[in-house]
Amino acid sequence: MCRSPEFQNLISRAITLFPEDTVLGALQQMYRHGMHVLPVVEGRGGDLLGEVTEDELHRVARRRPLARLAEILTVKALATPEETTVETVAPLRLAASSGWLH
Repeated sequence: MCRSPEFQNLISRAITLFPEDTVLGALQQMYRHGMHVLPVVEGRGGDLLGEVTEDELHRVARRRPLARLAEILTVKALATPEETTVETVAPLRLAASSGWLH
């Protein structure tokens, strides 16, 4: 892996989210930097856990603005590939949070 100062500077300025970030916090980062999709990384090692889109976050923010990104990524992982559209992730998340999914 390249460890040049230029590379380290680029990495240190990367815009990422963490699993413990909230939906509202993630939307604020997106607006601040003009992004529509951001990666969610593990805090210690920086491993990529997934990504969230502005549309997904807006749908979840309507009912659960303080939900953690870890919860959203979990629901996306549980959905089958055919179900991972924006229209299905938010309802799945709400069902999981209200105890409808066991």
